[in-house]
Amino acid sequence: MADESKRCVICENIPLVTIHNPQEYFLCLDSFIRMVMHNDLEIVYQTCPLDKVYVDGKWYKRKIFHQFKCPACGSIYGMYCDVAEGGEIKMNDKVFIPEEYKNVSADT
Repeated sequence: MADESKRCVICENIPLVTIHNPQEYFLCLDSFIRMVMHNDLEIVYQTCPLDKVYVDGKWYKRKIFHQFKCPACGSIYGMYCDVAEGGEIKMNDKVFIPEEYKNVSADT
């Protein structure tokens, strides 16, 4: 399990939270987008492009996952959201590699 006590200055700006509704998800997503644009985070895995999550009143998919890496310390963060049930942001031990899992495709 990832060690949350070893977060760098950049990582301190990443909320480790439970996401209860789409509004909370959009707030978190906006924060991550700004951090990526400022090179404070790097996208290492995603089930959809950040700018395609919600377009013309429609979700890209019901379940959305993005994984980010802090370029300063290498910590990995996952943001998962099921638009009907909520989600969370947490630290991950490593980058998700679909090929390591049986019966999982990269677009799952």
